[in-house]
Amino acid sequence: MARFTARTSKVEAVLAALDGAGVAHIIAHGGFRSDNPLFSSLRLADGGITVYDLARVPRLPPVIVLSACNAGITAARPGNETMGIVAGLLGAGVRTVIASTGLVPDTVLTTATMVGLHRLLLAGRSPAAALAEVQTVALEGPEGYAAGSFVCFGAG
Repeated sequence: MARFTARTSKVEAVLAALDGAGVAHIIAHGGFRSDNPLFSSLRLADGGITVYDLARVPRLPPVIVLSACNAGITAARPGNETMGIVAGLLGAGVRTVIASTGLVPDTVLTTATMVGLHRLLLAGRSPAAALAEVQTVALEGPEGYAAGSFVCFGAG
């Protein structure tokens, strides 16, 4: 299992760690580019990982969790093609992406939601069921607004 910090999360190292992993969780600053959604990115220590970069990974994990602002935003381009980070990951073979369609606070509020999500995944819940359960619990407390911005995309 590879783990990175804010200082060690280098683009090439993270891309290499994604190759063949079972589940990936990326905590980063997300940026959605409405002018060209394929350049939407997750900002790491030495730059951003774009949709193009992710498409280079030979064996992306089947489940990816993105704790990053706006990582779940997509845009329809001419021909009704949906583009963005999530669309790129699903198109590259990722089965399930859990991502936020809004702002993700860098606080304990998001941490509690993500820890709960992973506990439920480890207990055997499907990604969609785990997210729904953790959101139900979170909505009863102050972390509800943070948990509510996460969406399960793909085969949940």
